[in-house]
Amino acid sequence: MTKKAKVLIVDDDLELLSTMSRYLELKGIEVVTKGSGEEAANIIETEKFNLIILDIVLPGASGIEILKTIKAKKPDQKVIVMTAMLSIENTIAALREGAVEYLLKPFSSMEYIWTVIEEYL
Repeated sequence: MTKKAKVLIVDDDLELLSTMSRYLELKGIEVVTKGSGEEAANIIETEKFNLIILDIVLPGASGIEILKTIKAKKPDQKVIVMTAMLSIENTIAALREGAVEYLLKPFSSMEYIWTVIEEYL
């Protein structure tokens, strides 16, 4: 039996978390959601994920700070960052810190997001 892929989604937008979670679960993915960077930093200590999808703007700590924490603890962890606020500085920072993709919200469709996510599972 093949083990399900496990994805962590970190965003303070509860509606987006719900929508993405339901969609990925329909694709057979195990999904864990967190609403803050602090929660994400804590859970990566104890759980293993095939992929982390991380918002740049989070309460408590920026997504870039959380990305640095993730990569320091798990250098091979695949992380996709997303944001509604396009910034060249954030894009460059995220890619320099090891993000595999940088997505701009709102998404045109969940099917588009799936094509990006599926590539990294």
